[in-house]
Amino acid sequence: MLFRDLGRGSTTLVLTAHPDDEVFAHGAAIAMLSQQGSRVVLRTASGGEAAESDVDSSAEARQRRAARLDAACTKLGVCEWNWLAEGRWTDTAGRQMPGSLTNASITDLAEVIAAEIHKITPDVVLTVGPDGLTGHPDHILIHQAVAGVAASCEVPVFGSYLLPADVAQGHDLLAEILPGERVGSGRMTGSDEPSAAPLAAPARAAEARRTALDEYANGLGSLALTELVRVFPGRGDSLLLRAVLDAIGWQTERYTRLSA
Repeated sequence: MLFRDLGRGSTTLVLTAHPDDEVFAHGAAIAMLSQQGSRVVLRTASGGEAAESDVDSSAEARQRRAARLDAACTKLGVCEWNWLAEGRWTDTAGRQMPGSLTNASITDLAEVIAAEIHKITPDVVLTVGPDGLTGHPDHILIHQAVAGVAASCEVPVFGSYLLPADVAQGHDLLAEILPGERVGSGRMTGSDEPSAAPLAAPARAAEARRTALDEYANGLGSLALTELVRVFPGRGDSLLLRAVLDAIGWQTERYTRLSA
């Protein structure tokens, strides 16, 4: 099965755009790999500032998000995390602004990512698939940068994705609970990848994923969906992804091979 041969002595590098992507896109794999003994290293390109809207400054938002990320990493078993080019790119919710990740050059991102791969020398690299898992422009940028590096490196690189049927099942669950309400940005549609590699992690990895997601919002991972919609303030892709995980199983992730 996928990643089962990666145990003690191996290193896994995970590359994401924002804090919480590590849980939504790779939480089951990270927890499973960590439990197998692999050293899991995370690099995140932005501080997730846009998700912390009730603070006075971008610096305060990044600090708060970093604390959430740190706690989530502990729950998943991440050995070490840091920013990609610390402080260089900020999360502006997909709006192109000076210094935003959305406005970043793919070439610049690729150079930083290549340097991290060279320094960390991982046995495998995980990122998101061509549609960025959710269609978010920052996720797609990360994919494009990693894919560009993957073409010239010897390390196997895998991108996480969802099937259209996965997304549809998430919408169906939410439609039963929130009839008539729109949930999600509309960018997340799923994709049928030709080189699919499914992951079915053990139950304890799924549980670690749930508890890690709780670090970003109370109950986001652990509350029943019927209860969560009453207390969770958003109706965006985070809630839709939560519903998708309920539908397909928290231990399930899908990957496509990005490098030979």
